[in-house]
Amino acid sequence: MSNKESMLKKLCNSALDLLFPEEGVCFYCDKYYEDVKEDHICSDCRDKLVFIKDKCPTCGKPMHSSSISDKCSYCVDNTFYFTKAFSPLEFTGHLRDAVYRFKFQSKPYMYKSFGELMVRAIENENIGPIDLIVPVPLHRRRRAERGYNQSELLAKYISSKLNIPLDYKNLIRMKSTKLQTKLSRNERQKNIKNAFSVKDKGVFMNKRILLVDDIFTTGATVNECSKTLLENGAREVIVVTIATGKSFQ
Repeated sequence: MSNKESMLKKLCNSALDLLFPEEGVCFYCDKYYEDVKEDHICSDCRDKLVFIKDKCPTCGKPMHSSSISDKCSYCVDNTFYFTKAFSPLEFTGHLRDAVYRFKFQSKPYMYKSFGELMVRAIENENIGPIDLIVPVPLHRRRRAERGYNQSELLAKYISSKLNIPLDYKNLIRMKSTKLQTKLSRNERQKNIKNAFSVKDKGVFMNKRILLVDDIFTTGATVNECSKTLLENGAREVIVVTIATGKSFQ
């Protein structure tokens, strides 16, 4: 990076700090509290978040502790290419609003809160050594519209916190797909099929990859990404997201 680029980056970061004063501010309600820490969540907002305790060991969706099966009913009915997916939170009302602001209302700084929660989940999950962190890519058209890739911001935060290499250039989205939000499970799978490609498969060869996305709903997107990565030499793919919904019909 040139001196000019480095200086420009510092100026941009300073501007963001002025626009979004972080210390003591809860990113979920935008109020100031002295006890707000690195995750930028006040105690009131934290109480509204639903942290996952008992979860399916494969897809990470919430399970009752009394379940007699190792897999949830959703995993029984679906085939996944990733080994494991997990999230710190359930995708419920208060968090749903926060994620919507993060993705669609130009609140990119919220990655610091979500990323911190994901880092803690990764540390608690004991998934073993990871060779490379990879975010789910956006199509260039959608990235231009939004101004950033939310999954890439999360992946960069996790990479810096856990000191794990990051690659966000070699898994690419070739198709400009419809938004998955309002599609059924089957429609999501068809929509995302063959949407991804790899530029340099040598980057992923024999790597254990942590794939980063925002929300796990049906798992169609991360599953298609995992399939592409495995077909291009990855040894194993593990998925982490901010949150997961309950079983999708």
